[in-house]
Amino acid sequence: MTMNHVYKGFRALILPEMESTEARLARGDWRSRILGYRYTARYRGRISFLVDEPLPSVEDAITDFENRIDAILDSV
Repeated sequence: MTMNHVYKGFRALILPEMESTEARLARGDWRSRILGYRYTARYRGRISFLVDEPLPSVEDAITDFENRIDAILDSV
C-alpha cells in the first residue's frame, strides 16, 4: 500500500516499513507486520528529502511531512 500526498507543490510518497523475512519466519507467520511508515518528499520531480525513521501511522507521516514543508518554506 503506497500513498501520495500533495502539499504546497511538494509530493510525498508514503510507503509502509515491513518487518524482515527472518523475523516473520521466526514468528511462524506468513504475513508481514507493518512496523511504521516512511516517506520521500519531492518537488518538481526531484527528491527534496527522505525520512528514515518509521512513523507509527499514515496520518503521522502526513502531519510530519506538512510540518517539515512549512518549516522549509518559512526559512526561505
